[in-house]
Amino acid sequence: MNEVAADEAEPSPAFLQAVADLGATQTVTTSQAIFNAQGVKLLEGGAKVDQGLYDRLVSHRLSRPLDECVRAEPSVDGKLLREAAQAAMECWPFFAQLAPTPVARESLLRLVASLPLPRPIALHLDLARNSRPGLFTHSVLMALLCAWLAGQSEDSTRDDVADAAAAGLLHDLGMLHIDPALLDADERLSGNRLNPVYVHPLTSSMLVERFDAFPKAVARAVVEHHERLDGSGYPRGLVGEAISPLGRIVALAEVVTAMFDGERAQPEQRVSLLLRINPRRYDAAHAAAVHRLLAALPPGEADSSDTPEQSIARLLRLADELERWRQTSEAIAPELDGAHAALLGSMDEQHATLQRMLYDAGVTHDQLGALGDDIGADTAMRIELWALAEELLWQLHSAANQLKRRWQATEPALAHPPVLAAWFAGVASLDEPPVASP
Repeated sequence: MNEVAADEAEPSPAFLQAVADLGATQTVTTSQAIFNAQGVKLLEGGAKVDQGLYDRLVSHRLSRPLDECVRAEPSVDGKLLREAAQAAMECWPFFAQLAPTPVARESLLRLVASLPLPRPIALHLDLARNSRPGLFTHSVLMALLCAWLAGQSEDSTRDDVADAAAAGLLHDLGMLHIDPALLDADERLSGNRLNPVYVHPLTSSMLVERFDAFPKAVARAVVEHHERLDGSGYPRGLVGEAISPLGRIVALAEVVTAMFDGERAQPEQRVSLLLRINPRRYDAAHAAAVHRLLAALPPGEADSSDTPEQSIARLLRLADELERWRQTSEAIAPELDGAHAALLGSMDEQHATLQRMLYDAGVTHDQLGALGDDIGADTAMRIELWALAEELLWQLHSAANQLKRRWQATEPALAHPPVLAAWFAGVASLDEPPVASP
């Protein structure tokens, strides 16, 4: 299995291996004897954790969750979280803008440092810091931004802000139960290979709800962190008011902080574009707050490796693929009824939104051709074209993967019509480098 549920004590191989690997870099011991579900003792309490832990436990269902049975020293604590949050704010001007004065910064850092860390939760954060440092940094950024967004409400309390920070910090714990080889694959994931990713919010939520230190609203927001107001999110496809107020904060913060993961170019410009072209997906008040942050930052530099001509070529290919979706939908619609017809209608709405996004941005063959040869001197236009191409490519891949997943889950089971399979292949080919028109 790729995931571990809170009511089961069968550790995923990925989580078990991460614990074993942690024992190679710091002191990790069993805090109590470990038994299998049949009551057979597998390890004594106080045993040193190493690769042997994986070999001994990988085929067993345990009587207690593994994260309750091992202890790491030193462990992630409030002091370390504060240091990580401070480093993040010093690294990215956007996050420094969350607390622009010394008093505001100290208040935010103290809040992050005071978050409850039950030992199993601290172990998950230890594993993230050791084996997936990008995930750990992302979690810290989420804690900062979620706390700030919650604090923008006039009637918010310190508890509300702390709950938001906790939901942000813990939202991706379930990612540690996914095979890292899957997440680190060079090619873009699609089809069944995405299933563990689609269920990780459920895993994260079940891990969090085990502890009384976190209100139910935190666990609920964690499971909702990939939901979208227009119903295009996962794992449940919730719409509008079905997403909790805290869930809306975490969902918006997730897409914003994702732009600062790894070495993405122009994160601020990408955030701005993302929110402007997807107004129906995210809470309007919170999105407006993010726009205010962005407006206070200096303009970015045009450091993308794509030339304006390459960005235009990519956009034209993307526009052609959207038009091909319309033709694909019209071809298969007469063959469908019931749930599959409803699914097709939902996807039509999403693609219509993307098409409007292109029209509003002036992306048609004629309009792009009229931009002229001097576009390279317009830094703002270069950044906007590049960011638009990047975002639309992601949106098309997301739509294709969503359709594949929901098609497979919809009864009765139907194979992909050939014209639909051809459209999937066309979207996949968009990852190939664009060639600018002469």
